[in-house]
Amino acid sequence: MHPAGYPPHRFNSLIGRLLASFLLALALTPAWGGAVLQGRVVSVTGGDALTLIDALHHEHKLRLAYIDAPELGQTFGDEAQSALAALVLNRDIEAQTLGQAADGSIKAEVKGPNEKNVNLELLSRGLAWHDYFERQPAAEREQYQAASLEAQRGRRGMWALDRLESPRDYRARREQVLRWWLYAVAACAALLLLSGISAIFGDRLEAWLAKQDELEQSRAKDYRLAQVASTAEETERQRTREIANREMDRLASERRKRD
Repeated sequence: MHPAGYPPHRFNSLIGRLLASFLLALALTPAWGGAVLQGRVVSVTGGDALTLIDALHHEHKLRLAYIDAPELGQTFGDEAQSALAALVLNRDIEAQTLGQAADGSIKAEVKGPNEKNVNLELLSRGLAWHDYFERQPAAEREQYQAASLEAQRGRRGMWALDRLESPRDYRARREQVLRWWLYAVAACAALLLLSGISAIFGDRLEAWLAKQDELEQSRAKDYRLAQVASTAEETERQRTREIANREMDRLASERRKRD
């Protein structure tokens, strides 16, 4: 059936063009999951982040999958970045893409010029944590866990330290400090604004305060919901810390027995 007053041949032509446009857009849409990127690394922006330029001069932001390197500003953050740069910077690599990261970059397993798995290499050097929260095939998970445990037993890299803070915890702590700082700035600004309003619009202050009370109740509700989510996140982080501490205590016990 065709719309009333619309010639059948023009209607069919329109449908054909729309279908062709849809198929073309679908073909041009990057399918990062499972795709292989090849190109040269032009920059390294952290212990697990880099930029690749492919043969068509397209830029791709990559984040190494299954690992979490110390942040710049953390102990061993600079060492992790330097190690990654030594492995891939200004070199041709191959990246097996595994989807999109939270920051918009592409998660990938990277192979250097010598076919070495760069993700595993950083893990085995003790310059990254194994990201237990990221989905990973069972066989690969065992391989990554083995590399991490080997680095811990050998006290390589950051595992030479007695106590560590995971990058996940570091980011959460930094975000919390920033959040409270913003709250403090917002509170000071609100007090200054309230003082000015009170001085200029004294007669209208009571009605304004009533409105603010309603808004505050809404904020309190949102804050309670945020607290529930924050408690769940803290529980998960605590579990990660307990796993790391138990493993480190076990390794310390083994060293004492050997000594």
